[in-house]
Amino acid sequence: MKMIRFYKEFGEYGYLATYSNYGFFKDGIYWKTSEHYYQAQKFLEPEIRLKIANAETPKIASIIGRDRNLNLRSDWEEIKQNVMYDAVYFKFKQNKDILRKLLDTGDAEIVEATVKENYWGCGPNNDGQNNYGKILVKVRKHLRDE
Repeated sequence: MKMIRFYKEFGEYGYLATYSNYGFFKDGIYWKTSEHYYQAQKFLEPEIRLKIANAETPKIASIIGRDRNLNLRSDWEEIKQNVMYDAVYFKFKQNKDILRKLLDTGDAEIVEATVKENYWGCGPNNDGQNNYGKILVKVRKHLRDE
């Protein structure tokens, strides 16, 4: 089976990354990237969500979202996979150019080849859970079936 490995928003498959510059509308808000959306959903306070939505870059959105002085929602561990799914789904659904590219990956396995991240990516030893790659594959199937 073909495997696509990507890391960050650069290169041929950079459009797959959460930091890639493809925004979307959801819940009446324009999200600059899927990273902005994902990080904002960690919080219930509208002012924190808005601060993240308005962050200049996905890196800044991520820094705010990882600030443990802020009040992380109590159900975050239970919902974070669904939140990421929504971020990826709406990103591709509303950006037809990258939707076509995603569909053109066929049935290839998609791996986020991260060096530090074992939950969302494959991790430094390729033994991570690759949950982000798995979500990309699920979204691809969902959008193909629509």
